[in-house]
Amino acid sequence: MHVTDLAINKVMGMRFAAPGDSHILEMPESPLLLNHLGSIHAGAQFALAEACSGAFLQRHLDDGQNQVLAVLRTSDVKFRNPAHGCLRASAQFGGASAESLSSQLAARGRTLASVLVEVSDTQGVITMKGCYHWFLQLRML
Repeated sequence: MHVTDLAINKVMGMRFAAPGDSHILEMPESPLLLNHLGSIHAGAQFALAEACSGAFLQRHLDDGQNQVLAVLRTSDVKFRNPAHGCLRASAQFGGASAESLSSQLAARGRTLASVLVEVSDTQGVITMKGCYHWFLQLRML
């Protein structure tokens, strides 16, 4: 299952970026997502960033993604600027590489993964940054 298949993410309008784009997910502004100041609500930005971190892990687990249970454990986020328009989320590893995580999973059956996420608007203004810490465990088949 892709993160865009989850009902909450569908309602929020999240979609995968076009192939070749530098970001992974995007979410257009809608009245549903606005806060009392008329900018995109912090909760909506958090959800976009969390979904992006999960999609990033899925991409890097390749064929093993159906054999790995991934659960968000903690996160650290900072909101930097008001968010307007279509938001874009990009990600990168915050520590171990994909190869290292795969090795740890194979050896121990579980590991922790940190994913750094940046959310920006269509003007390139960074609206939030976060680090999402995931617990990964091999599923017992």
